[in-house]
Amino acid sequence: MNGDVEFCESVFGMPLPACLVESLKDRSWMELANSPRIEAVFGQAPIRPGFHSISGMTGMTKWWREELDEETLQCYFGTSEECAAPGYMSRMKTVIIGNLGPDLPFVLDYRESSVDPSVALLGEGDSWQKISENVCDLILALDPQRADS
Repeated sequence: MNGDVEFCESVFGMPLPACLVESLKDRSWMELANSPRIEAVFGQAPIRPGFHSISGMTGMTKWWREELDEETLQCYFGTSEECAAPGYMSRMKTVIIGNLGPDLPFVLDYRESSVDPSVALLGEGDSWQKISENVCDLILALDPQRADS
């Protein structure tokens, strides 16, 4: 396979924000897993952080949307409903974009906006928490030098 495969800019029909697409294309998104600011930005220490490639996002989101049974989904504070109670996440309105460690995913949350999703983390507390208004803000928080370029 060559590296010129058409680059997918959506996952399960949900458009990825342009700043994330650019960061994926230049591979800087995956490098953010090494940011010294992760703990400050996410509010907890990472265990084995991973910022997913498009194929990783697609695979993890497929698992989240299609492979988890309802009982297991509840363990992840997820729901199949498009509207979710506070602290819960709709599996139909999210794309998993990375994790801070085992069972610590973070997602694009499309419930409020289909074009400018917020970012939420299922951390060590017992609910999903919004960590950023959007992924562009998250990228800048993890790599402040981006603002200079």
